[in-house]
Amino acid sequence: MEVQFIAQGLNNGKSQAAGERLKAALINDSYNKLTAFVAFISSGGINNIKDELIAFKERGCKIHLYLGVDLHGTSKEALQMLIDNAIPANIVYSPNTIVYHPKIYIFEGGQKTLILTGSSNFTTSGLFQNIESSMCIEYENGDDKGNVLLSDIYDYYDDILSGVAPYCQPLTQEILDLLVENKIVLPESQSRIIKNEIEKKATAKIGDKAKVIEKFKKLKISRPPKGYKPTLQEEVVVGDNDSSTVFQSTFDIEAQSMWIETGMMTGASRNILDLSKKGSRDGIRKFGSVEFFGVDANNIAEDKSFEILYNGNIYTNNRIFYAEGNSNWRMQLKGESDDGSKLTDISRPVAGALGGFQDKILIFSKTETANQYKLHIVDKSNRDVLQENSSDWAYGGNGNGRAYGITK
Repeated sequence: MEVQFIAQGLNNGKSQAAGERLKAALINDSYNKLTAFVAFISSGGINNIKDELIAFKERGCKIHLYLGVDLHGTSKEALQMLIDNAIPANIVYSPNTIVYHPKIYIFEGGQKTLILTGSSNFTTSGLFQNIESSMCIEYENGDDKGNVLLSDIYDYYDDILSGVAPYCQPLTQEILDLLVENKIVLPESQSRIIKNEIEKKATAKIGDKAKVIEKFKKLKISRPPKGYKPTLQEEVVVGDNDSSTVFQSTFDIEAQSMWIETGMMTGASRNILDLSKKGSRDGIRKFGSVEFFGVDANNIAEDKSFEILYNGNIYTNNRIFYAEGNSNWRMQLKGESDDGSKLTDISRPVAGALGGFQDKILIFSKTETANQYKLHIVDKSNRDVLQENSSDWAYGGNGNGRAYGITK
């Protein structure tokens, strides 16, 4: 018997994604049967091992998935993918406070068996990104201890495996429609909305948030091998300057958006961002960031007013203008909404903490309204993700300015 500790997510050179271990087992001819008891499954989780999973099935191998749908952890898209690809699955659900929460993957073959059990759900984050840990147990089928372990697992889940459990039903289109109609299973976009609404109730003062970030540094997020849907966490600032609070919210990166590093910003309220007339990367001349906003970089007399859509509010009378004294284009985020909220309430430093725009990345997305841009504020550590998901990016000026780019 071989027992291996599988741990992922710390980026310390010792990390191994549980998803990679599953993919390796699926393409291993030693195994012809997969049985999995898993709490949550997402479309990204399936997408990253779909090719191997389908090839496994097409080799004549058997698949039995027993999946949970509690806490909105399993998505409509994931279950639909299983149905569309004829991958056999059962839904385990008890309509009370009981949560089905195991993570066990079992591969069996004529000569040996592999059991992977730990904390990894069948999701993108669970299999490739989160800090997770599992034990991988592999043994020859004649191993008595291994056989006892497998027997104990199957004995425990016997009611589910035998089909006599009334809380376990085969996944069909009818069952999926029933779960969706009753809001037990949600589309992934709707689950994210619910999560963000919960986050809004967990606000913290900006100064206190800064103290947490100072103590706890962010880990770099690992990318799954494929099917990666670029999603970021933004910082949403609420309230006026004296009582501003911040909460985290998750959003999808929209195509054809402009992202710009801010640095320390300028202006008394730290609300002025330099824009570039031109850019460069690797010695190659690139577009300037000011072009995204429909400004003719050569017309230094232009003074453009635009709107910012942020956290549901529309802030009017922001400016893009050419500062002759500094010989560059500038964006002044000074807008005010109908309820009297001001962008300077967000940008101004508070109680020793940096302003809401300082040392961040601002992401601007065009809306259906002319000269209006949706704004997201994200941590500067997300620059590598944005670069990887950009059709082009550059550094301002001759290549020594702030980074910016256009998402694809």
